[in-house]
Amino acid sequence: MNCCTLDKVPAGCKATIRGYCGCSRERGRLCALGLTPGTVVEVCAPCSVRVRESCVALGIEVAGLVTCEPLENDAQPKGRVA
Repeated sequence: MNCCTLDKVPAGCKATIRGYCGCSRERGRLCALGLTPGTVVEVCAPCSVRVRESCVALGIEVAGLVTCEPLENDAQPKGRVA
């Protein structure tokens, strides 16, 4: 699968956090918010994710620091029945 940054994942899709591109201060903050490598998040809106039963809003710059891998199984828009 292709990795991208969290700000590129469309709303309604899920992705697995893979890592960070940024300073250690931002990494510590992201980890404290629950955005740790291996965690699956759901993008609620641009730069807003549901992680571990909480909704976290990130700035566009911060979301651009988080590398993730979108889940293929979740490619359909939310609410569609297959």
